[in-house]
Order: sequence, then structure tokens, then C-alpha cells
Amino acid sequence: MKRLSLLLAVAIITVGSITAQQNIFGYRRHELSVFAGGGLSTLQYDPATGARKNGVGFMAGGGYTYFFTPAAGFGTGLEIAMYQANASLKDFTDSYDVSGGATVDNYTYSYALKNYSETQRVFALSVPLMLHFESGMRNKFFVRLGGKVGIPFITTGIAKKYEVATKGYFPHEGRTYDDLPQFGFGTYEYSRKRTSIDNFKLSYMASLETGLKRAVDRNNDLYIGLYVDYGLNNIQNKNDKNFVRGTLSEDKPKMSSIIESQYKNAPFTDKITPLAVGLKLRFTFLR
Repeated sequence: MKRLSLLLAVAIITVGSITAQQNIFGYRRHELSVFAGGGLSTLQYDPATGARKNGVGFMAGGGYTYFFTPAAGFGTGLEIAMYQANASLKDFTDSYDVSGGATVDNYTYSYALKNYSETQRVFALSVPLMLHFESGMRNKFFVRLGGKVGIPFITTGIAKKYEVATKGYFPHEGRTYDDLPQFGFGTYEYSRKRTSIDNFKLSYMASLETGLKRAVDRNNDLYIGLYVDYGLNNIQNKNDKNFVRGTLSEDKPKMSSIIESQYKNAPFTDKITPLAVGLKLRFTFLR
């Protein structure tokens, strides 16, 4: 009986010691976290004409990691990210044939833009699936690698001040109209225009994070590191719209975003992939 009591006492002391060590060094099977980061966060594509520039953005969300061992685990969560890119066309012209219909004869619609610059902004909701590895005691080195599935849900094109001149050539008359504002032919100025873009599909990205993990106290850790998200697929759905469209009325010409439009009967862009590289902070709640 005394031996049994002694063994129970030793077992309780041992379990308490192990639990205390786990609290000190931060090893728990379940880890909840919130995170935020930012840096280069852009859309990669090659425009048929003009130039593209990278943009900056951010990401934020919450996560859960299950540890198989003190050094390895699997993480998931939910995050929101913003990507930006800019396309500029200094002097740009194009034309295409228009079927007039029952009331208007067929004609050729032409337009010329000056100093056109457009920023594309995409917000996406993503689910990461990451393997987690770490080593060290109180201060640890960590690596997370895996992938993400993203769903774009807010996509806009924002154009700054620009000018567009339009004209229509009617072959049955052998005449070109370039100063007929009641039918949408003339010169128009735009101060700022926001266009909704309905042209994206699911994105699949390879992801990597690496840096340092530091214990803040018994129950909380702070991760500081770099992250890279690299798009694997073309997220562009289709780009079959005319960039500038006549109205045959007093209204200004209608505009579409570059990344959902055509240039000389071919897409402005043939492939769009997201890319993000930046600094990320993660604060964990150990459970």
C-alpha cells in the first residue's frame, strides 16, 4: 500500500513536471492564432500593349494548428488578402466593326485614349492548408509550407483622369463622324472611374512561411517571418469585352477594365496569376 502511494505520488509529480515544461516551452497540441501581414501583393500579367506595374497589399485572418509532435503539425484557417496592379496606356487607339441592327446601319467604331492608367484591386478569401515544422526551445525557427485556395469576391478597376476621342465610319455613306455628341461621337474627359470586374475564378497558390517563433508567456507565442504566395493557375475567366463601347446616345462611352477587354480582336492579357511576398506577424493562443 505504501509502495502504491509512493508510485502515485511520483507519477503525479512527473506529470506535473512534464506539464510545466510544456507550458514553458509552448508545446501544446492545439494552437489558435490571429495574423496580419503585407508587402508586395500583385497580379502578374503581360499586357498586349502598354506597361504593367506591381502593387502592394495586405493579408489578415485567423488560424488553427494541430501539432502531431512538439516539432511538427498541420495548420489551416481563413484569411482575406488584397492584390493590386497597375496598367498604363499613354497613347492608344483601336477600332472594331459594329452591327447596327434594324434602325442603324453597320459601322466601324474607333477610339483613341490619352494618358490612360488603371489600377486593378482584388480582394480574395482564402483557405490555407499548411504543414508546420519548428525547432528550438524558447526561441524557435519555423517553416510552414503548403497551399491555399482563394475565392475573389471584390474586384474593381480604378482609372484616373484620362481622355477618349471616338468616331464612327459608316461605309454606306462613306462618311466618318467625329463631332456628333448626340450619338456618342466626340471627345470626352473622365476625372475618375471605378469599374466592377467580373472576370476571376478560383486561385490555387503554393505558400511558404519562415521566421522566428518567440514565447511571450506561458500561453502565448509571437511568430515573426516572411511569407510567399505564388499563384499556380490562370485566374482570368474571360476577356471578350470591347475596351470602349459606343452608346449611340448623348451618354459618354462605356468602359471596361483592361483585364477583361480585347485589343485588336485579341485579349489584352492571356494569363493572370497572383503573387505576394511580405512580412507577417502571428500571435498565438495556446489551448
